[in-house]
Amino acid sequence: MAPTQRKGRKAFAMGALVLGAVAVLGVATALWSQMTPGATPADLQTGMEAAMAETDGAARDPVCVANGLAYDEQPVNVQADNSATLSWMDTLVSAGLYAAPEDGVSGGFFSQPIRIYRPLPLLADWGGARRLCIAKAVRLERIANLGRSENMRLAGKAYPGVAADVRWALDTPAPWLEAPGVGEAIARELPSWRGARWTADAQGWHLAQRRQFVRTEDRWMPSDAVARQTASPPRSPM
Repeated sequence: MAPTQRKGRKAFAMGALVLGAVAVLGVATALWSQMTPGATPADLQTGMEAAMAETDGAARDPVCVANGLAYDEQPVNVQADNSATLSWMDTLVSAGLYAAPEDGVSGGFFSQPIRIYRPLPLLADWGGARRLCIAKAVRLERIANLGRSENMRLAGKAYPGVAADVRWALDTPAPWLEAPGVGEAIARELPSWRGARWTADAQGWHLAQRRQFVRTEDRWMPSDAVARQTASPPRSPM
């Protein structure tokens, strides 16, 4: 047999092997897609709401700023050259939480000029415990942008899984957030919530997360909630 013919047959055999592997992979993918229950945004939203009711208590926590200032009935004294803190307190004056500052001097041997911000009655509903809260809780707004179903493992067990964007909004937000410039300034001071940050724009306050969901028993649940349930020891009988 001529060398050219041998090379041709070899190339044909390799091509057939590659095509066969691709075909097997395609069949496996198709079978997996048929066996994996499809998820809809409504399915995932139902599971997310169930997790919030059962295990996801942080969704019911207030959303607050804690940047070292005491937001209570005591005045806040700020050195006259501390421009960052003065700007922040002036924002809270715009929100109606503090009165316009008064000039004063600090005590001690080396007294310094200060600005004194006195709290207004509205602060009592949102301040305290060295934090300033802007909402009583968070609210699940919607779920969108579902990814492809894929196999996921939690605690050594395989589940059908899917990724999706979870969008949150503030629940019972403070009315003074709508004052000009207040929302944007407070958004910069807020800590991240579960790895994502709040933003304030013309559409309101929102926060978006990319999260994983798995199907367990007959429902879709966020994977972290399932992992916590799996890790929790069984309750002893009463």
